[in-house]
Amino acid sequence: MSLAEAPSPSPSSSSGSDDFAALLDSELELASGADSAFPGDPSSAFPAATDDEDEDEDEDEDPEVEAVEQNGTKRRRVEEQLQDQGTSVRPDKIPTGASKNVQVEACPHPGYFGGLCFRCGKPQDEENVSGVAFGYIHKGLRLGTSEIDRLRGADLKNLLRERKLVLILDLDHTLINSTKLQDISSAEKDLGIQTAASKDDPNRSIFSLDSMQMLTKLRPFVREFLKEASNMFEMYIYTMGDKAYAIEIAKLLDPSNIYFPSKVISNSDCTQRHQKGLDVILGAESVAVILDDTEYVWQKHKENLILMERYHFFASSCRQFGFGVRSLSESMQDERESDGALATVLDVLKRIHSIFFDLAVETDLSSQDVRQVIKAVRKEILQGCKIVFSRVFPNNTRPQEQMLWKMAEHLGAVCSTDVDSSVTHVVTVDLGTEKARWGVANKKFLVHPRWIEAANFRWHRQPEEDFPVTAPKEKSRDIDNAVAGKKETSKDKEKETMKGKEENAAAGQKETMKDKEENTVADQKETGNDETNVAGQEKDGAKENAVATSTTGYPTDS
Repeated sequence: MSLAEAPSPSPSSSSGSDDFAALLDSELELASGADSAFPGDPSSAFPAATDDEDEDEDEDEDPEVEAVEQNGTKRRRVEEQLQDQGTSVRPDKIPTGASKNVQVEACPHPGYFGGLCFRCGKPQDEENVSGVAFGYIHKGLRLGTSEIDRLRGADLKNLLRERKLVLILDLDHTLINSTKLQDISSAEKDLGIQTAASKDDPNRSIFSLDSMQMLTKLRPFVREFLKEASNMFEMYIYTMGDKAYAIEIAKLLDPSNIYFPSKVISNSDCTQRHQKGLDVILGAESVAVILDDTEYVWQKHKENLILMERYHFFASSCRQFGFGVRSLSESMQDERESDGALATVLDVLKRIHSIFFDLAVETDLSSQDVRQVIKAVRKEILQGCKIVFSRVFPNNTRPQEQMLWKMAEHLGAVCSTDVDSSVTHVVTVDLGTEKARWGVANKKFLVHPRWIEAANFRWHRQPEEDFPVTAPKEKSRDIDNAVAGKKETSKDKEKETMKGKEENAAAGQKETMKDKEENTVADQKETGNDETNVAGQEKDGAKENAVATSTTGYPTDS
């Protein structure tokens, strides 16, 4: 049996969806009884008699009276069943006999099951069908607007009596993170992540979905979260994933089928493409709280939404959202259970639940609206902060229309375009702007835009020192290049100086050698003259002079 078809475990936990799932047979039985009064089936007003009954029939007995008594008994039984679910049946609307003059009203067609109206039995094709399909409760079930309103009204009374609200939970990146086996990174393979998912350990948080070739990691604290939240909320799973995938994950999160009986909604149940809606929830919007990591899929119900910080455990999840960092799995790390995303949001849910029911002391509980409570709690987060933005938004745009501006206001901050003494925070990514310098001079908080985003996810004001504004990398690179340029210039000057010194030394050395050579030549000339004078007319002296001349390279005077 799939979770979508499982019955409710106990009457105390039943809701509009459970009551319809559990008592659909009773509704169909009522339809068969009422159908007897419609034209074309007059014989069904009487029970079929057997041969034995014909033989033992008393002549004084009126068969019409007997039929009335039997139908009256049946009517009382159906009335008792439906009154438990908040439905009243007027006695004059159910025929009590075979009277030919009985007046019958047209069937309002509250809903269809298997293509047939579950009250009158007419085929769905014959009517202009409206309403919403609730295939996650029963395959082929479609309810009309009036029946949905009736069930929601009955469900609201039951919930408020039990001091509960409705909680709609997204799966991927909210309660879990999944990856296909083919997308596992080499680092994850080396760490044996598939082996860990296959271990038969009741306390493990990684599971292998063999039929789908996937791995799923439960977010830390998820089991404790579901256990505590179930005391305050009637819970639904609502995912944009396929039905088979949703049911498999529901089995991991709720193996005993106590949290989500007949309350697993998938993409095939959505009434609008790529959008989620509360129209398929048999719970009033005024008591519905949504936990989801994606805001744009809840365009019609943003006031009911608590935006969750995305859970990226696997490497493929980081790649999907463009994060070029090591995943939690690759780093062998995970969120802390004590102060992770689910533990944080559980505290928020407890506060919302407490305020909703505590305010009922002063006002009518049925007139309470959880959307107003969410709004009030959110505005407490940055209350008392006045923010000015500097070089955060694109040029030629109105800052009031930017998402970060609106987010800060939703968190209770006052936003301004101009600086004054009441400003407490300058949100910027550049320390060099005029407003940033003003903030430093006036001892204001200078924080990165992520400070606002973190407060939005964590639901409390974050320490400003955890979100400092650092110098942009480009400027740091320019500074590094300037320093490197100075070093290069110094080195060039050094080289030039050394080269000059070397050239001067070489020139000096050449000059000294030249002087020495010239002096030697001069000495040789003087010696040659002396020898000529001494030798006089001797031939040997002339030869020595010739040798001396050829050796020095210089001619002798004639």
